[in-house]
Amino acid sequence: MQGATPSQLTMIERIERALVLLAYFIEQDGDFWVPMYEKFEAEHQELKDREDTKARARRRLLAYSEVGALKAIR
Repeated sequence: MQGATPSQLTMIERIERALVLLAYFIEQDGDFWVPMYEKFEAEHQELKDREDTKARARRRLLAYSEVGALKAIR
């Protein structure tokens, strides 16, 4: 990930980088950056939750198709 350009990063990776930068700003400047950090942190969690949901759905579909039931949904 170190050599990746910003356009090659996922939104989750970009937010993670922003959180690190904001954490540094908070350490340097205090509470001014806390609301922005909290907003990015919430967005980060929401994106991760969405990815988790997609992964669970994918696993369910794979398990369903492994038992030969995929034809039942076509």
